[in-house]
Amino acid sequence: MKAIAMARFHALQLSLRMRFTLGLGAVLLPFLLAAAVGLFYLLPRLVDPLEDIVREVTEEMNPVMHLQADLLTAAMPVNDYLVNGDPGELMRFIQLSHRVELAFKEAAPERFSLAQERELIVSARREWQEARQIGEALLRLRDPIGDPQAALEMKRFDAHVYLSVGLLEQIHDISRRFIDADRATARVTRTRSILITFGAFTAALTISLLVSATLARSVLTGVDALRQGAARLSAGELSHRVILAQRDELGELATAFNAMAEKLEQNQKVLYELATRDGLTGLYNHNTFYTLLADELARAQRFKRPVALLMLDIDHFKHVNDTHGHQAGDTILKGLSELLNHQARVIDRVCRYGGEEIAVILPETDSDAAADIAERLRASVETQPFDINTGAPVRITVSIGVASWPLHGDGADTLVAAADAALYAAKRSGRNRIRRYEPMRQG
Repeated sequence: MKAIAMARFHALQLSLRMRFTLGLGAVLLPFLLAAAVGLFYLLPRLVDPLEDIVREVTEEMNPVMHLQADLLTAAMPVNDYLVNGDPGELMRFIQLSHRVELAFKEAAPERFSLAQERELIVSARREWQEARQIGEALLRLRDPIGDPQAALEMKRFDAHVYLSVGLLEQIHDISRRFIDADRATARVTRTRSILITFGAFTAALTISLLVSATLARSVLTGVDALRQGAARLSAGELSHRVILAQRDELGELATAFNAMAEKLEQNQKVLYELATRDGLTGLYNHNTFYTLLADELARAQRFKRPVALLMLDIDHFKHVNDTHGHQAGDTILKGLSELLNHQARVIDRVCRYGGEEIAVILPETDSDAAADIAERLRASVETQPFDINTGAPVRITVSIGVASWPLHGDGADTLVAAADAALYAAKRSGRNRIRRYEPMRQG
């Protein structure tokens, strides 16, 4: 009979409040005290640490994450100007600089509780202001392409931008350390709460062992799942989810926990995309290109395998912008990026190097095979009409420079320089063609 009654009790899926109410009818006053301690002391201290995590991450870190992304985006027009010399990059930089200033206001020092965080925000803004002055000066140069002094100033500009981003990253580190400390405190509080509740239950155990054991099991199963979930989340396992079959307050807490973990995981993915992808084309950005190329060259050197690099540039792209407008130019860049991604192999990496210049990393590819691939890409672009939503489709052509390792360079910089020289040779010889790097002729 007792077994049947217990089975029915488990099947009811009662709320925690109802289970404690039923327990009060079966025990004496000491059990009432134990139940009250468990309900009003333990559960609130399980909820508070999770709420702290959500509040700290969403309220403090999101503005800093957005600010980092805006800083990296604002640096692109200056880099592009030293490549293409387009005067329109100045207006783009001014607009993006305004967005960075708004982002700094959103991440104002007073929103942070720690003096160190406030100092880092102030220092990051100071570095950005230095970078902005340098950037505006560079964008007002009449002929920056190939200017060695402009290249040196460009390095100073990038250094200030990256230092500003790095200072903001230190705020991430500080916040993570304090969040970890909060979680450790929460675990201590949770352990203390469990011990206090266990002591109260032990005092009442002689009165109603069966009821107290059932209540403890029904509560602690969910508590343990939440504890393990909080520990794994603290360890960085943002994909972990707490699975509870209970349809009670702990079940609701598990649902809130999972929603929080899902949001954190999505934010992490968004931040990664912002840091590695070009906002207009969706291709890998300039910085990620060099990371990918360095990794591929290291692999090629280790296994003695070839790797090639294509540098591709749209012919007369300034004329396209002047004739149809910059929005049409952006549309063509997007369409070209989609076409190249579709034509590329699975192992290839298509990156926006800067402006209308696109780099394609070709693993396991020697110079001859790379030239064949480049010709196929050139022909595909030549036959592809691009719809700019202003009437007749626009057709473009591209020039492509080809270089390969180890034939044309012993590292990332030399390989890029060789491919770039081959690209300009293709343009000088009439455009809409490919050229392999030929040292004797490039000079």
